Amino acid sequence: MNYAYILTLLLLSLSACGPGPSSDQQQSDEPALDPAAALSEDDILLSLSAAMTTDTSRAGRERNAIIGYALENLQPLDYTNSGLFYHILAPGEGEAIVWGDYLRAHYRGAFLDGKVFADSRALDRPLEFYVGNMIDGWNEGLQLIAPGGKMILLVPSALGYGADGLVTSRGDTLVPAHAILRFEIEVLERLERAE
Repeated sequence: MNYAYILTLLLLSLSACGPGPSSDQQQSDEPALDPAAALSEDDILLSLSAAMTTDTSRAGRERNAIIGYALENLQPLDYTNSGLFYHILAPGEGEAIVWGDYLRAHYRGAFLDGKVFADSRALDRPLEFYVGNMIDGWNEGLQLIAPGGKMILLVPSALGYGADGLVTSRGDTLVPAHAILRFEIEVLERLERAE
């Protein structure tokens, strides 16, 4: 976590407790801090810190790793009971996505260290798939938005590729075992079911 940021925030909070400027003090040309932005960062820090766990199982450690990543990056996140963390960037329009929908989507998959393992935009080839045929994190998370929606998913390994990881047909490891994954997903459209 960026401790300089926290220290700066603390100092700004303490300085706000002092008396207001007198009429004979000079006005500064520097822009004032946006209180809404600071509050937003505070809200992120408070809500995610409260979600930390003392559970030392793999699931607990992965939960804390995801929260630590989000805190370091000031990434606002919500989470489900299954342990999926998400942030909806755009909710989409129309009826929400449901199990069995056939979708076309662009996505980018990366590890928490930023290393990208898949990017449909780089290939200029959106993915077409059924909700229910993907990793559990996608199957659950996509049902939180509608077509046209965009979201970020932070997927613990139990909702991703688990202990098996993901190995290509040539035997190359694309996703190692027990990897926490970060996906940026944009659902382009709901398609007619492929027959």
